Amino acid sequence: MKKVLKIILIIVALLIVLAIAFFLTDVSRAKNGEKPIFCILEDEVNDGGTKIYLGLGYKVIHFHTLNGFNRIKIGTWFMQYDDFEKEIEESMNQQTESSLKYKPLEDINYDLSEMIDDKYYIVMNNNTVYHIEELDKFIKNVENNVEDEIRIVEYTKEDQPIVTNLEYKNNKFILKVDSRGDAYIRNITINEYDATEYKLVKEDKPKVITDLKTYYPLKLKKIKGIKSVKICNYATVKETAKYNFQLEFNKDLEKEEITKILAKGENSKYNYNIYSYKGTVNIIVNGEKMSLRDALINNKITIDEILQKAEKDAEESNTIYGAVYADGGSKVYMYNDYTILKLNKLEGSKDLYIGATSMNINDI
Repeated sequence: MKKVLKIILIIVALLIVLAIAFFLTDVSRAKNGEKPIFCILEDEVNDGGTKIYLGLGYKVIHFHTLNGFNRIKIGTWFMQYDDFEKEIEESMNQQTESSLKYKPLEDINYDLSEMIDDKYYIVMNNNTVYHIEELDKFIKNVENNVEDEIRIVEYTKEDQPIVTNLEYKNNKFILKVDSRGDAYIRNITINEYDATEYKLVKEDKPKVITDLKTYYPLKLKKIKGIKSVKICNYATVKETAKYNFQLEFNKDLEKEEITKILAKGENSKYNYNIYSYKGTVNIIVNGEKMSLRDALINNKITIDEILQKAEKDAEESNTIYGAVYADGGSKVYMYNDYTILKLNKLEGSKDLYIGATSMNINDI
């Protein structure tokens, strides 16, 4: 009797060990978007291809619905398809938002201000990074198997924009690279990568380090093997790099009242004119003094950085005044020794003026 009981206990113990091993294996496969191997097919749902598997003490539901909900769930035998009704609905809403997230890649005009407004993740050649929170959100959504899309802008050494669009959808990565802004390439390439074979990885070790900016390569890396596809640089900027500049306005009554600093299109980043009013404008960047024109032409600074600093100064200082006009959204920032006026009129004027403190919107 004791011998029989001992054999039964050994068999039970082996079954438990096998069940744990099978479960852990299928959990690992589920995390990588792969179907289970230690289960039998119990049912197939008429919703686009969802399959339900039974394992030794656990259940796996491999969702593949017509509305794009493609995830793998693992739980006890009591887990039901309907338990995820709310999550399916939320995924549908996120997918709708994602599909409307950006304008078609073919329609962009590379205007920096527009790309910032549209929340592209942008890495400038100077110490400026825009909307890294959008990239963080995309990485997290991919980790949670939530469909999403990210638009990325990086610049060549010649300051020509390369725009990358990475979409995670239907268990695939769709990678589009727009090099039309690069005079040496000028094309759009499209490639697809199966998410069961590739995963999104941010390298732990930095690839490039400067005094103020650090790059961590973001890649699609093959799960089995060493092949990888570079997506972009995940860039971090030290706090000391932000707003490390100072405008200087010199009143000059002998100059023409309005003087053009930079013409529209003279630098591809700006689709508007930049003027001075009753004086000249210099800027000190990282201790180096130069004209604002030279700084903009040589990409030492951007107008967006100047406006961001002005916005921050207006919020945090009692001596700097900021206001918005009811003309479509023109903004004025009044410092002690100069005024910045950025037009955003309904009739289309977007020009920027830096001038004497007496300057107002009616003067221009």
